[in-house]
Amino acid sequence: MNKTRALSVAASASLLLALFVVLPGMGADERDKEGRESLYRPLGLFTEVLGLVRSNYVEPTELKPLLAGSFAGMTEAMDPFSEYVPPDRMAAFAAYEAAKEKKEVLESGIVLARRFGFPVVVAAIAGSPAAAAGVRSDDVIEKVDGQLTRNIALWELESRLSGKAGGRVRLAVVREGKPRHRTLDILRAGWTPAAPSAERVDGETVIHVPSFTPGTVAALKEILKPLDRTRPLLLDLRSNAMGSFDEAARAAALFVPAGPLGELSGRRIETKKFHSEPGERVHESRLVLLVDSGTAGAAELFASAVRDAGTRAAGAKLATIDRSKAGAEDSDLQEAFDPGAEATKDDDKLKLAVRIVGEPTVGMGFTAQVVRLSSGGSLRLSVGKIRTAAGKSLCPKGLQPDDRVFHGPFDEAPGRLDPILQRGLKVLAESSVRAKAAA
Repeated sequence: MNKTRALSVAASASLLLALFVVLPGMGADERDKEGRESLYRPLGLFTEVLGLVRSNYVEPTELKPLLAGSFAGMTEAMDPFSEYVPPDRMAAFAAYEAAKEKKEVLESGIVLARRFGFPVVVAAIAGSPAAAAGVRSDDVIEKVDGQLTRNIALWELESRLSGKAGGRVRLAVVREGKPRHRTLDILRAGWTPAAPSAERVDGETVIHVPSFTPGTVAALKEILKPLDRTRPLLLDLRSNAMGSFDEAARAAALFVPAGPLGELSGRRIETKKFHSEPGERVHESRLVLLVDSGTAGAAELFASAVRDAGTRAAGAKLATIDRSKAGAEDSDLQEAFDPGAEATKDDDKLKLAVRIVGEPTVGMGFTAQVVRLSSGGSLRLSVGKIRTAAGKSLCPKGLQPDDRVFHGPFDEAPGRLDPILQRGLKVLAESSVRAKAAA
């Protein structure tokens, strides 16, 4: 059987397994409320389909690629970041993980996810070689050094992007706009994530927070120290997809009253709760948070924590989820509340409202572990999720902005307008006018 058809069959098997094993509620589980046969029925169906494929497909099929495709499809059905590593790739996987831990290779600064079988750029971290090469959020990586990337594991692509200083890697990417196909050359070099910075735009202070790596909180304190703590701010979290949840929680505490900020929890890990403590807050006015399709992970925790706390401080109602009563899918639904709209019901509370402006975020609020399998392979599996103070999971669905900005491809010419920034400035100006009128 040729490679193309083998991949096609494997993909079909992956879909069937995802539907009837990973998502059993779509199959026989709905007919068996006792749960005793909820696993065995879809497994039996999968075995039946596998047998039919092997005995009736137009060409002879091998069992190994079918099963490998099924395992890969199972992890992809859970979220875009979990991965299956087959036994024959474990040596390369272990070598790459060891090289990363020992800092023997330089990473390119690209955060990846998978969509429809292709690797997609979540973000190119500011200050990284990838960002310098012009890689952007939502770029679909079609080829790396001339090789098609479809069905290449994310860890394997990351290993190809990483390497020794001075080396080059060429990417063929597909991007919205013209030209649609682009070639980008990344020059590997030592780098550190860009630090937070501030600028004045149209009379307002805009603070850019490119990551939540160590040192972010200290840098933010230095930026905030000379500023009037009662003046509104814009915090730009776009393409922020790197850093720790701990650093993000400590950063959020600079802008909110003491209280809960969220938690990291899972079925097999100890729950970790994030709080802001009395005396940590150094800013006490309105905030507008700018987010986009590259805002991920720690930045999502920060944005949700600040918005939830701002909602509570403004006296607006925060819709919460009772996970003990909600179903598995219901617990991950987006809360139906608008902090800014609720706050306007009482004008004297508006000065503490927090708004999120831009695009839906990635939904990367998770922590993963590598689990070895008896077959010799392994699973890189999401074992914990970040949940907001309201109980909403930040994986695999992200945050919905309060003010959604729809826009076409950015104009790459110098002096181009930034539609998300422009909308954020407008929201901040409107809220300032209403707050002054209420006062």
